[in-house]
Amino acid sequence: MPSIDETLAPRVLNGVDFRSLSSPLTPEEFFVLSRVDGSMSVGQLCSVSGLGRSKTMECIERLWRSGLIELPGVEPPAATAAPEPSPPEADEPAPDKDQDLARAIVARFPMALADFAFDQELLAQSVELDEDFKREVVFVYEQLDAVNYYELLGVPDDCARRELRNAYFAMSKRYHPDRFFRKLLGDYEMRIEKIFQRITRAYQTLSNRNKRRDYDASLAQEPPQPPIPASTPLAQRSEPLEEVASERKRAMAFQLLVRRGDAHLEHNDVSAALREFRKALTLKRDPLLALRVARTLLARDHHLDDALAFARAAYKIEAGSVDALRILSEIYIKKQSPADAIYHLERALELQPDAADLLAQLQELRA
Repeated sequence: MPSIDETLAPRVLNGVDFRSLSSPLTPEEFFVLSRVDGSMSVGQLCSVSGLGRSKTMECIERLWRSGLIELPGVEPPAATAAPEPSPPEADEPAPDKDQDLARAIVARFPMALADFAFDQELLAQSVELDEDFKREVVFVYEQLDAVNYYELLGVPDDCARRELRNAYFAMSKRYHPDRFFRKLLGDYEMRIEKIFQRITRAYQTLSNRNKRRDYDASLAQEPPQPPIPASTPLAQRSEPLEEVASERKRAMAFQLLVRRGDAHLEHNDVSAALREFRKALTLKRDPLLALRVARTLLARDHHLDDALAFARAAYKIEAGSVDALRILSEIYIKKQSPADAIYHLERALELQPDAADLLAQLQELRA
């Protein structure tokens, strides 16, 4: 295994199809991936992961080799093909761990699945999720406030750290937003994100000795929350129905436009892709989309002006974005405008003074 510089700050790469991986990520690898934010170094990730240095480095190595993260200034080695797994014996079918986990999660909540009254309008939405998982997401989301952190993760209140971590890994992998990348989710996207956030908050609280002590004390003082009987049908929501419908249409139209833009890029029709992305940004001022498009165009030397426009849009949407300033400087370098590149690097360093790669790039331009 090549040595990885622990001072580098890995960044998550957009546009990766998880289905193309030679083998699925482990819960530990998903966990480490969720901690990569572009500012935390490899060494810091090893310190905060709770997995130990050796295991964390192993996960980072796998994510790097799989093209899920990048290490600034370092080219990843060519990925080696994984051997095909042996099929299970015909008379000994492999257990369906996914279904077992789904049943275990549903059983943690006070209301039985059979007694839960689902919003049929929500279930009827055409999204890229199977019917069983749609029902699970609605069921879990509506009862998040009916269980405490221990019940949510499915662990006893005297659980050890290892048991807690294993429970978190299993659930976070199931609801991790990266699992649904590029999928049309409609109203389920927000619900999945909220579930994942609650799972993460539960783990962060219970894995910290002081926070866990305070949380246990709060449980002893508060009466249990009653279960929420059902999701709220559209007709009973407090907002005007027209407003709710319009909001949903805009969200689904945004996702559709982004998917169309990505499809055009896959066929190298950049002009058509940019039209779709611009339409999407008029529906939702999404800095992450603008940054992703700018990065994609930056790799195409003949589209630097378009890359510049999208990078500027990202910075306008999210003022103070170091990533946007970083991309702007890279674009100006390619446009052979070092003065503009230096200006944006200086602004980025004002916001993130400990970014060694930005400082090195700035010194190189000034030389």
